[in-house]
Amino acid sequence: MIVLLDTNIVIGFLNGRLDPSVLLKSREGRVSVVTVMELFALPGLGEDELETISSVLVTYPPIPILEGTAKRAGELARTYRRGRADLLIAATALEYGMALLTQNVRDFKAIRGMKFVSV
Repeated sequence: MIVLLDTNIVIGFLNGRLDPSVLLKSREGRVSVVTVMELFALPGLGEDELETISSVLVTYPPIPILEGTAKRAGELARTYRRGRADLLIAATALEYGMALLTQNVRDFKAIRGMKFVSV
């Protein structure tokens, strides 16, 4: 089973608060390109942190936002009052039929059709 990792999960991996092997077990993890943007936008990143993020993205390859995903995010935006980044992540999970691994289930719980992996 492939799961989509929310940005807060990847940040937890990076700062050592979360253990990927415990959370993922035998599942494969992927990230949205939105998560890539959010990671590289973190304040105060040095060269070491940028290299670490880049290596994490090799382990958890990004999924691009294609037209269908963008349309679905737009449809979600008409119904749900969430930030655009969260809606793009949700739309990616829905389009690819993936469960979302997040520490913020409440941010996505109202979105119809969302599946979650508990933390």
